[in-house]
Amino acid sequence: MARALRAGIVGLSGIAARLPEAAAGPGMGIRLPVSHAAAYHSVPDTELVAGCDLLPERAADFKGQWSGLLPNLRVYPDHQAMLAAEDLDIVSVVTSDHAHAQVVIDAAEAGARGILCEKPIATTLADADRMIAATERAGIPLLVNHTRRWMSPWLQVAGLIRDGTIGEVQRIVASQGGPRAMLFRTGTHICDSIAWSAGAQPLAVYALPEPGQETYGPRYAGDGGHEPASDPALSMVIEFENGVRAFWNMCKTMPQVFDIAIYGAKGCIRGRTFPGDEISVTVDVGNHRLVDEPLARVDHTSGWFGGCVAELVELVRGGGRPSSGGREARTALEIMLAALQSQAHGGVRVRWPIADA
Repeated sequence: MARALRAGIVGLSGIAARLPEAAAGPGMGIRLPVSHAAAYHSVPDTELVAGCDLLPERAADFKGQWSGLLPNLRVYPDHQAMLAAEDLDIVSVVTSDHAHAQVVIDAAEAGARGILCEKPIATTLADADRMIAATERAGIPLLVNHTRRWMSPWLQVAGLIRDGTIGEVQRIVASQGGPRAMLFRTGTHICDSIAWSAGAQPLAVYALPEPGQETYGPRYAGDGGHEPASDPALSMVIEFENGVRAFWNMCKTMPQVFDIAIYGAKGCIRGRTFPGDEISVTVDVGNHRLVDEPLARVDHTSGWFGGCVAELVELVRGGGRPSSGGREARTALEIMLAALQSQAHGGVRVRWPIADA
């Protein structure tokens, strides 16, 4: 039997380091992996051996909270030291949004066999291209943590689109509200969901900012995902090559919502994340009659992090195409950067190809 894949984590914030948490709803009593560390601990074919952080206190907290489960876990002051000391198969990159690129490149050059990078992939196309080039040159998978790619409700949505339940997709309407309606840090989830639901490459974007944010742009000016005010909310229209149009509304002063509606020629799929993942399907049965079809009970107990790491293990062991790879993540980044460029120039239509401003 092959040995477990040795994993290390760069950046030890909560999403990297949290212990497993009790599930709510149907999975009550089950401890779910809600962090990179917890996922590596839960997936049988991986072994978490190391972590690093530039803040000594954060590294110490990480080692302390995992000491009961992983007594041999080692911590380092930076990723260079960890990569030099550990023979890592998998590296998680959980640094600030704008600091992913060099860590991914260094991990690929150090011999990692697979990399899991937090979203968004980067904040510039130049950085994203460097990351993609480094991992493709090394022949290793780069998986980007757009979590809805592994969440059971959203896997059902993808299946319903794929099997033609609602017919050819025509329009997509998404809404995102609350103080953390942040284009890059949280909006990248909706952006990725819109892109794979549309089923084609983007063609053009035009966007408008919230009042008071008119001077933001034409490039990312945030702090890497920490302060919500540094990451804007925009409203935009996205045109795709196959004729699909998406309307994405963001507003920091709305209640916290994360909704998406996908309209096809025969019906509609509606998904909502807050307060919990809910999916409904409405289909046209003829004579202008719309009928709601109930979905099977959604399994919340597996946890998206476990699915993400399990996919990465499969890619490392057997190869294949990632469901959320570097190129898919680059498409989401293109849309967000195009929106910034559009809003900075009064909502003009920005066409592909996109370049950094």
